[in-house]
Amino acid sequence: MFVSGNRSSKAFLLTALLFVAARALPAAELTPAERTALLDKLHALRTAYPSMQADFHEEKTSHLLNRPLLTEGTVSFQAPNKFRREVKGNSPSLTVSDGKTLWMYYPAFKTAELYTLGQRAFFDESISALTAGLNFEHIDEYYSLRAFTEGNGYRFDLTPKRPSLRRFLQKLTVWMDSELKADKTDIVLPKGDSVVTTYTDTRRLPLPASTFDFTPAPDVQVTRPLGK
Repeated sequence: MFVSGNRSSKAFLLTALLFVAARALPAAELTPAERTALLDKLHALRTAYPSMQADFHEEKTSHLLNRPLLTEGTVSFQAPNKFRREVKGNSPSLTVSDGKTLWMYYPAFKTAELYTLGQRAFFDESISALTAGLNFEHIDEYYSLRAFTEGNGYRFDLTPKRPSLRRFLQKLTVWMDSELKADKTDIVLPKGDSVVTTYTDTRRLPLPASTFDFTPAPDVQVTRPLGK
C-alpha cells in the first residue's frame, strides 16, 4: 500500500510539475507568416461556426472605485456584428445588438437605452472596434496586432491604430487556448482603468435569431441618449 501510494504521489507531483512548466513557458512571438496562418485558421472557424457563447467573470478596476467591481454572466456573439451580454446578480443588465440597433436594459430600474447604429460615426466606430477585437473580424482595420504562443495556447496584443479609438481604449489583450477559444481578455482603458474578463464553458453552437432581439415591456422607460 505504501509503495502504491508513493507511486501515485510521484505521478501526481510529476503531472503538476509538467502543468506548471507548460504555463511558465516564455511567450514566443509568431512570425508574420505564422500570424497570417493563425488568423486564417480563426477566420475559417468563424465561417464554420459563426456563433459563440460563453460564461464570463469580470473584474473592473477604476480610479473612481475604491475596490474592483465584480460581475458575471453570459456573452454571445454571431459574426459579423451581433452580440448579447447578460449580467446576472444584484445589479443585472442586458446589452444586445442585432447589428442595426443596440439596447442597454436595466431590469431593476425598468429603464432601457436605445441606440440606433449608423448615425454617430464615433459611436459606431467604437462598437465595431470592440466587436472586431473580440471576434477577430476585420481586425487589421482597427488594430496593430502581435501574436504569441504562450503556454498551451496563444496571446494576442492589440493596439488601436486610430487616434479616435485610443481615446477610450489603450490596449486589448486576448488569450486563447489551443482550440482558439477565448480564455481571457484584458482591456486597458485611459487613466489606468482596466477590465479583465475570464471566459468559461465556451461553446460554438447555432443560436436562434431571438438571442439578439429585444423588445422592452410596456412599463419600461425607454430613452435615446444619442437622439433619434
